[in-house]
Amino acid sequence: MRGYHGRRGPDFRGLQSVEEIIVVAYEHLDDMSRRDVSAFWTCISKLMTKRQPMQRSKSSNNNNIGELSFEDIKHMLYTIFDDTANGVEYCNMKELTETTLGMAKIVKTLRQQGKRREEDSSRIILRRLLLSNDMTPNRELFKLLAGNGDQIVAYEHLGEFRPQALSNIVWAYATANVPHPKLFEKVANLIVESDSLDRFNSQNLSHTLWAYATAGINHPRLFEKVAKHVVESDSLDRFNPQNLSNTVWAYATAGVNHPTLFQRLANHIVNTGSLGRFKPQDFTNTLWAYATAGVNHPHLLLLEKMANHIVEFDNLDRFNPQNLSNTVWAYATANVPLQSYSRSLDRFTHQELSNTVWAFATAGVRHPKLFQQVASAAIQRKEELNSQNVANLLWSYATMSVVDKQLFLSFVSTAETLIDSYTNQGLANIAWAYAVADVNAPTLFNDVFINKCVEKKDGFAIEALRQLHQWHLWQTKEKSNPGLPTDLQERCYNAFLSEDPTVSKLQEDVVAQLSSIGN
Repeated sequence: MRGYHGRRGPDFRGLQSVEEIIVVAYEHLDDMSRRDVSAFWTCISKLMTKRQPMQRSKSSNNNNIGELSFEDIKHMLYTIFDDTANGVEYCNMKELTETTLGMAKIVKTLRQQGKRREEDSSRIILRRLLLSNDMTPNRELFKLLAGNGDQIVAYEHLGEFRPQALSNIVWAYATANVPHPKLFEKVANLIVESDSLDRFNSQNLSHTLWAYATAGINHPRLFEKVAKHVVESDSLDRFNPQNLSNTVWAYATAGVNHPTLFQRLANHIVNTGSLGRFKPQDFTNTLWAYATAGVNHPHLLLLEKMANHIVEFDNLDRFNPQNLSNTVWAYATANVPLQSYSRSLDRFTHQELSNTVWAFATAGVRHPKLFQQVASAAIQRKEELNSQNVANLLWSYATMSVVDKQLFLSFVSTAETLIDSYTNQGLANIAWAYAVADVNAPTLFNDVFINKCVEKKDGFAIEALRQLHQWHLWQTKEKSNPGLPTDLQERCYNAFLSEDPTVSKLQEDVVAQLSSIGN
């Protein structure tokens, strides 16, 4: 009876909270068909995206719902999950895909919302039920979805699925981060072998590409077929900003080079005036894709137009810190200056603070006010920064000749504490930055630092050796310590003379001054 596929259980419509659905489903579990169970997970996923009341709703016919404890709700939900897992073999394809899609959407929402203060018990229980501490699927969810995938792969008539269903299947597995190569291979082959992609709308195509790129599944024929279809399409008007950004993001992430596709999409965005409908994530994904793909084009026109659109905003409150730092990174990578950039830094993480000034320094774009604000924020939160953050931060200020003495002095103790965790390039960046800033730091550049350089001597790249040479000359001038051992000095000197580095005007001046010390 539990294998029955019609609707025979409770009607979840009208229920206002996740807890209500759990309670109602638990009370009617013995009467629920497989279709009812899949509908349960779909309804949970939809309600989770809505604002939930902090107190348990009492609109349910069950007057005792407000009296249920955390353990009561946990027992109910875990029982429903076990019933779902045990009933997989009785599900048809629609029920399998809807259950998988519902769970994937729940996982996505849990990750996006993270752990919040005073969150309702149902979300806490769902997170513990489905995810590990690192927010990846736990063993139980992984096993359930893997089993669902095996049954879908074995289904002989998968080609009869509507395009949206095929797209939803791979999207769900990519979103949940549950790899299933055989499933992805079968779906891709079905799409590639189809006579035409006209049945696939823009969302089906972009979601499918996004899924393969996110899952790290390489299928060149799929990407080539979709690209050919898009390029030859009479119109791209049905591609909304999210479809456009997901498409170029997928090709860039998958490492699939297709200049013709990128040109067609760039021209479409530039010529249709659709930037007003782009959300921050659409901007950053698109910019990242074009910067990462590195395709030469007329794409500069797209980047410039997007930059002009962004800087015309009255404020950038729509952009979260990650959007902003990724946006600046994209322009830095593409060597396109983004001349205006302003934002309260209160919500930036330490990683985003470091990434932002690094992006400006890499692009050679000056923004003194921003650097001043970041310096103040970084000093206040210096204990949060890791070794890479510190090295990139100080390198950025030195590169842009923003010599903030207070910043460099404040970070001496932090940099010293992290001495064991720097990469070779990180050590060189720290040393070079203090040399350029001309801030003496004997407690940092002591025997411990020298010994660390000696330990890592075989791993220094040419650029790092050049930087250490400049630092050694500066240390000799300051007479802070004996500097590098003779053999390492010679390697650094030879690297310094080996070829002409590409440097800024400030760096040229510094090198000239430091070189004169050694003559």
